[in-house]
Amino acid sequence: MLRETRYKKAREVRDKRDFKKFVFYTVMFSLLVVALSLKRCLGPAFKSAIYIPTQKQTGDSSFKWTTFIRDYTAHAKCRMECRHINDDEVQYILLNGSVNIAKSELTEADCQRRFAIDGYSKQNQHLRIVASPCGNKLTIITCIDLDKQWPCECGEVNQKTKDEY
Repeated sequence: MLRETRYKKAREVRDKRDFKKFVFYTVMFSLLVVALSLKRCLGPAFKSAIYIPTQKQTGDSSFKWTTFIRDYTAHAKCRMECRHINDDEVQYILLNGSVNIAKSELTEADCQRRFAIDGYSKQNQHLRIVASPCGNKLTIITCIDLDKQWPCECGEVNQKTKDEY
């Protein structure tokens, strides 16, 4: 009789321990499934929002945006004028900004590629410079202030809007 109660108590202790293990592993498995589901769902969103430093865009380690001869389109000059952006700020963004992969057109031919370079100027303006390198020339296509809407009359014919960049 005494021996039987001791076995019952030992069995109850074992059952509780086994139940705790079961609950622990079930919770861990559920967390793993949730984590993998989130990674799978959010993975493409994170990939499209990747920012990379401008110096490392090509395989050449000496590649820097600031070594190009800058050429401004008429549209870029107009946008810069009405948004109070000067050449020094463009230079600063090209030097310190990062390429926004989601807003860039990287699959085009060499001289047709467009890079959207985001950054903050010394005056704390959140800017995006859209540029196209070709040879040793960097064509600045447009300059966008990402925080403030400026009234600009720059002839919107055949130009992409801010939302497209």
